[in-house]
Amino acid sequence: MPEVVIYSVGSRSQDQKKALCKDITDAVMKNYKVPADAVVVTLVETPKTDKAKGGVMFSEMPAR
Repeated sequence: MPEVVIYSVGSRSQDQKKALCKDITDAVMKNYKVPADAVVVTLVETPKTDKAKGGVMFSEMPAR
C-alpha cells in the first residue's frame, strides 16, 4: 500500500486539499499500477508560528 505524506506551512482550503489528494492518488495509481483504495495520502499542516527556516519564524518572513 503506497503512502504519501505532504508537509506544508499554513493552511489551505478544504477544496485545495481535496484536489491535491485526488491528483496525488491519480499519479500513484498510474505509476504504481494500484487501485485508488490502496493509496493513502496524509496532509500535515504546520502553522507559520510553529516553523522556522534559517532561524526565522515563517510568520515573521515577508510575504511572497
